[in-house]
Amino acid sequence: MFKRLTFALSLTLLFLQVVNVNARPKTIVQPRQPKINKDTLINILTQQDAFLREKRLITFTKTCLKAADTSKLSYVQDTLNSYFVKYNLPNRDIFSLFLKAVSFNNKHDLKQAESYMAKAVQLAEKNNQNYLMFQLLSHLGFIQTDKGDYIGAIYNYRLATIEVRKLKNKFKDNRREASLNINISDLFYKSGFYSQSLNYLDKAWALIANDTTGKRLLSSVILYNKSENYFRMNKIDSLRACHIKLNNPENKNYKIFTYRQRTAYYITLLQHNYNLAIKQIKELQKSKGYAHNDLEEQHLADAYYMSGQLDSAKLVIGKLLTADTESNQPEVKFHLYETLARISEKKGDYKASSYNFMLALKQSVENNIRLTQVGSISSQIKIDETENSYMQKAEIYKRERLWLLFIVLIAALSIIAIALFYRNVRQKRHYEKLLYEAKKRNLPL
Repeated sequence: MFKRLTFALSLTLLFLQVVNVNARPKTIVQPRQPKINKDTLINILTQQDAFLREKRLITFTKTCLKAADTSKLSYVQDTLNSYFVKYNLPNRDIFSLFLKAVSFNNKHDLKQAESYMAKAVQLAEKNNQNYLMFQLLSHLGFIQTDKGDYIGAIYNYRLATIEVRKLKNKFKDNRREASLNINISDLFYKSGFYSQSLNYLDKAWALIANDTTGKRLLSSVILYNKSENYFRMNKIDSLRACHIKLNNPENKNYKIFTYRQRTAYYITLLQHNYNLAIKQIKELQKSKGYAHNDLEEQHLADAYYMSGQLDSAKLVIGKLLTADTESNQPEVKFHLYETLARISEKKGDYKASSYNFMLALKQSVENNIRLTQVGSISSQIKIDETENSYMQKAEIYKRERLWLLFIVLIAALSIIAIALFYRNVRQKRHYEKLLYEAKKRNLPL
């Protein structure tokens, strides 16, 4: 009887503990409140130099928005806009549109981000704001690149390049124009124009050739982008040369480990050692220090296919085609559908093969339309470069003309000075002669 009472009492106590635990209020985790350094913001807004103010404010606002949770982006915008009004910021309407564009971009709503950034560009153009035009066009290019609108991105990078050339006296180096050339190069690479891509990388390098800091910041990116082009062009010797340079300790970049490892398995793929390449890619996908992306999946699918592992290749391709990433771009989907068609053909499933070839053809047509537009923009860029070259030569001619006029003026003044000196000497001799004759006449006989 005593045991039964003890057991019942234990159950009652346990029940009360469970009720007590469930009755405790649940802690609700609130999204972190973004911290805006208002002293820094005020310091920026009261900056007298308009160029430095805009330059600092672009970086500051982007940092604030990036640090905020998605649910707090409106709060950050409202806070920043209130300070813009309070301190009567010139071009605050442009910055307000910029804030909205960056916020939508952080939410991955690229359509709205593009719309607001385009409006900001139009307003900056209307107000003749060269620096803001350069920044806004660059950001618009980034958004369009993420959208897969390579045509629009190249076009806006081209316009940004024109604007940054107008600001040469504001910058100490050519890193901004070099970065724009790298961005344009990347888009030509993605469109399959490898020679043009390499050309823009060479231009970027030429712009920073005499800039130690520029080389330190951009040399690794340029070398890696060249490696990507050489890999697609099947130039293993050039790829190996870039890989060796990337492994030089002087090349430092936050992605340098990724660059070195990716180019290493590129070499393995071009050597047709597909099983080793599969092993390398799988190991890198598990590495925490490696910044893997869809490229690994695409190359893994190709390696599986080339090594005869058709089911594995088909599985990886299926994942890529359903993912909402850069794999959805026509030039990539064309290759994926074509590979699927060849896999079905090898398995004897000719119906599936024919269907996938049809899908590949559809992507090829879409890609060709885009390539035509890229060619048109490439021609416009060539015209811009020719005009810029003419302007540079005209500027050099103007300087040489000024120097020539200066030299002619100095020469003329020198001749006048010599003539005056010669005239004075002659006059002095004439008066000395007259004085001598006068003294001679006054001498006693």
